[in-house]
Parts: sequence; C-alpha cells; structure tokens
Amino acid sequence: MLIDLHDEDAAGDVLTLVEPLQIEWRGRILTVPEGFESDGASVPRILWSTVSPRVDPVTLRGAVAHDFLYRRHPAGWTRCEADALFREIIQADGAGSLRAWKAWLGVRLFGRKAWEQACDE
Repeated sequence: MLIDLHDEDAAGDVLTLVEPLQIEWRGRILTVPEGFESDGASVPRILWSTVSPRVDPVTLRGAVAHDFLYRRHPAGWTRCEADALFREIIQADGAGSLRAWKAWLGVRLFGRKAWEQACDE
C-alpha cells in the first residue's frame, strides 16, 4: 500500500492513498480508491503504547479500510462488518490478539457517533 503522509489537521496526520487498496474479506472485495484520505487509526495518544499510534504499519491497512467504510458507507456494508474487518486485518498484519481486540473494542464503544455522522452528510 502506497501512501503520501502530507499534512496534519485538527484530527492529526492526513495521509492519501497513492494507489487503490484492495482487500478480500469473507468472499467480498473492498476497493478503497486512489486519492482517499485517512488519518490512520484514530486512537487517543494515551493508548498508543498498547493499541497503536495513528500511523503504524501494523494497523494502517485496517485503519484506512475502516475509515473508508465509515465515511462512504458502500452498499451492503454494516458498521459491525467494518469493525470486524478492521480487527481481522490488523491481526493479519501483525497485531497480537489482545492488541487487535483492544482496537476493535475501541471502535465498537466509540465509533457509533462517527458512523452516524457520516450517514447524515
């Protein structure tokens, strides 16, 4: 996955996909288009040592896919599936089971508002 880490906004680092990101998950294909902007894993700084810094190779692919699903709501995807995909990708990319579970728990507990705001836009 090629990214351009180019800026920082109020939410933190901004990165842009330089090429599409394609993920196969449970028999489905998710394609995040070139040019999509993400802030990486939206984890409070206090948890970076146990979960993930915002831009971390272990969580980056999962975070970009998760951001895309939360912001664009492609047909047929639910919030629950977006969160499960995030957990499975970061675990496949090297996060241990406990770390992946903590990251998943964070999006399950605190992601509802972001999911619903994207629906309203």
